[in-house]
Amino acid sequence: MFEPLSDVIRLRRLQRNLTQERLAKMAGVSRRQLSLLEDGRNVSLLFLTKIARALELTELPIGDLRLRAAPPELAPIVRAADVLERLKQTLPVWASAAEQIHEATATLDDLLDRALATAPSAREFVDATERLANLPPGEREAAGDTLRTLAQPDPAVRTPRPERPAKPIARRRGR
Repeated sequence: MFEPLSDVIRLRRLQRNLTQERLAKMAGVSRRQLSLLEDGRNVSLLFLTKIARALELTELPIGDLRLRAAPPELAPIVRAADVLERLKQTLPVWASAAEQIHEATATLDDLLDRALATAPSAREFVDATERLANLPPGEREAAGDTLRTLAQPDPAVRTPRPERPAKPIARRRGR
């Protein structure tokens, strides 16, 4: 049968002329926990891995099993497989988001087409400008106030200006 794990660790530490204190420091663990391992107590797999690396052990006897270090190229492959699995799980979310983006783009294109289709022509702008210019002064001023109010970017800011009293129209003499 295999040697107990605690004996393997102690023997390897002594072969390397290391104290428990020195090995614990090299592995980044506590000396007390290392002492518990060498006394045959249970420790975490992470702790055991740190000790095995510090002692350059590639195989550990655990019960009837022998744990061997994975080949160096295996770790990146395992990480890549994990990443791919996570990506597969998020793929439906991304597909749904892409579909929503396509729908939003189609809606925006439709709105732009409608807005551009109903836009007045340059001739209509010129005609409207001439009609405004030919309004009587009081009506022209009221139209200007209305246009300035409509030009405000925020509807909350669009407060109507106070109405000005209409100027009396001078009557012609000599009728």
